[in-house]
Amino acid sequence: MPDWPVHLIVPLLALLIVSRKEDLKYVFLLLPLALLPDFDTFAIQHRALLHNMFIPLILALSGLLIMKYRAIFLIASAYITSHVLLDMFTGGVVLFYPVYNGMAFVDASLMMSQTNNLLWTFDYGFRPYAVGWKTAYGYISDSTGTGAMVFVLAACVCAAYRRLREAR
Repeated sequence: MPDWPVHLIVPLLALLIVSRKEDLKYVFLLLPLALLPDFDTFAIQHRALLHNMFIPLILALSGLLIMKYRAIFLIASAYITSHVLLDMFTGGVVLFYPVYNGMAFVDASLMMSQTNNLLWTFDYGFRPYAVGWKTAYGYISDSTGTGAMVFVLAACVCAAYRRLREAR
């Protein structure tokens, strides 16, 4: 599991890249939501109860439906989505909980071999939701940096696309 500063810094950086100036106050006020999914550590279903796609999806849909609070709902959704995405790169999350009980994971790493060759490993899929995760004991992978880079890169692409669209 990434440390809590990583869960705060990565989405904050991404939202600072893509947000409008008038929404920056919400970006900072809603920052603690980036840690919300880890509160399921105190429940029996760690990495399942609050680490699923339905919470950010409901927030995003609410933002699309309630125009007055659109920025608030979309920023909140981005914070929770980033947490789930980063945890997918560090062991996995039960992405479709309670509908499906398999852990979605992504394992990506770039390493240097002893012969100075770059080795890129990439694995993804679903695995059984193990007993260890149910009691908040998992393993830590070195692919957190890759997840962080993917999230910030996606924010940069969105910002560039928005600026291109506004220029037209």
